[in-house]
Amino acid sequence: MTDFIFNFLAGITLTLGLSYIGFFLFKKGNHAELLFGLFSSSTGIYYILLSMVSVPPGLTSLFATAMFVLFPWYLAYEARYIKKPVLWLITTLGTLYFLSMLFLDFIDIPNLPYFFSYSVYLLTGIYCIGCVRSLFEQSKIPLWPFIFVTGYYILFTVEEVVSNSFEAQLPWRKLISFAYLDLFPITIIAFKLSLLIFDHWMKTTLQKEVGFYKNNINTILNQTTKFVISLDLNGSILFVNPYFEQLFATGTPLLGKNFYQLTTKETTNECEERIFKGEDSSGDVVCKLKTTNGIRTIAWSYMRLKGNPSLQTKLYVTLFGTDISAQIEIEEQLRKAYGQLKVLKNKLQTENIQLRNDTLANSNFGNLIGKSPNFNYLMNRVEDVADLDVPVLLEGDTGVGKELIANAIHVKSRRKDQPFIKVNCAAIPFDLIESELFGFEKGAFTGADRMKKGMFELAHNGTIFLDEIGELPLAVQPKLLRTLQEGEIQHLGAEKVIKVNVRILAATNRNLRNEMEEARFRSDLYYRINVFPITVPPLRKRKEDLIQLIQYLIQLPKQVLIGQMI
Repeated sequence: MTDFIFNFLAGITLTLGLSYIGFFLFKKGNHAELLFGLFSSSTGIYYILLSMVSVPPGLTSLFATAMFVLFPWYLAYEARYIKKPVLWLITTLGTLYFLSMLFLDFIDIPNLPYFFSYSVYLLTGIYCIGCVRSLFEQSKIPLWPFIFVTGYYILFTVEEVVSNSFEAQLPWRKLISFAYLDLFPITIIAFKLSLLIFDHWMKTTLQKEVGFYKNNINTILNQTTKFVISLDLNGSILFVNPYFEQLFATGTPLLGKNFYQLTTKETTNECEERIFKGEDSSGDVVCKLKTTNGIRTIAWSYMRLKGNPSLQTKLYVTLFGTDISAQIEIEEQLRKAYGQLKVLKNKLQTENIQLRNDTLANSNFGNLIGKSPNFNYLMNRVEDVADLDVPVLLEGDTGVGKELIANAIHVKSRRKDQPFIKVNCAAIPFDLIESELFGFEKGAFTGADRMKKGMFELAHNGTIFLDEIGELPLAVQPKLLRTLQEGEIQHLGAEKVIKVNVRILAATNRNLRNEMEEARFRSDLYYRINVFPITVPPLRKRKEDLIQLIQYLIQLPKQVLIGQMI
């Protein structure tokens, strides 16, 4: 290397070092910048002194020592791999090297300076490896200048030890020269400068991409038919899109205004609790806003986001809303229509029962035809019990006409203008009979999507006819007994009781006394329904009625009435 280039590089290195020291003093930089400035300045001064003719030898040794000692200090702070015991050990060995060189004429150990210098080289090389590894783990990018400097330093140390201790030359002697250490600061600065250029290029590219996506997002926000607003933690509006501004066409800017000034009183507290004080960072809430077109119901989806530290906004909330006022109005209309439909259904059901009762009353006393003594006795029993308003138990074989007798009792009673409800206990499934008799609330069981009245509730102030009561499950019998005793029922899934005024007529083809003795029918329920027993005779015990029945059938040949007569 020519003296001109040598001194030129030394001057650049010194200038860099002084620049970094000035930057640290006036711009309050970090320790790595100060140490780099000291290292670079020491390196530049050392190589400038080497080119000078008359220089005190101690001065050259001082800056050489400073150059070797300051380099690991700088690299340690640059890599944030600070092991001060090792650094101070390197500094101490470097100081001992300087003192041994300064007083070499007074020490009778000529190889002592080499011991200290080689120790400094060895420790510095090992420490540099640790620093480079730490830098790579932090940045995850190839730090070639530091790797080059560390590798060069290690090879230089090996070459110096072999050359001075064994007087041998290694193959890379001409390539590894002490003079090239002057390039260390320049190499590091060049690498940092290239990183700055690369970072600036990346920043410019990212800014363009961010600007592109920002323009797209702004376009979406301006054209969307969703309400979009952003609030700080105090409820102040930071951003609104044009679609939201259309709700408040007053000409007054919304930015900076408090969001809760726009909400109604009944929804303000709920919005505040859910959006700002709730545990969930996102969710849904419904608020009512006071707009220029009246009260509007808005369904919001909100997200809490981290703010920009430069704007002193730690957190803010972005809300996306949809106007559901029309939907709420339609739902309200549907609820009213459903309520009216329910009233009309109950009215239709009542009128249907009344029409059936009128039909029975106008059809020759329920098509009861006969004049035999047994038939007359049966009709006398009907006349006797019709106005007593007590439970009646109709017994007899299958098909003798127990249902027609029950109709006759109802038609002759004071309840004839009220509902007459018929229930066939044998035709209803075991698990549904309780809900059919007493009704159920919405959600009482799977599939109960609405409230339903029971048969007893439909028969209020009228008569209920429990056909085949012997088939009634034991589990339901206590509830029926309570209805007979207390005059009240309870829906499945409900807590309150409902008072009912119902007369009970029961029928069976079984011997309930035998059922009671075999524990298939409750005795207390039996005595409750057996207040006035009536046995309906079969046709074989009233043969005198056959002629009258045949004559009636001849007069009505087109009607199938056999199943309706006794």
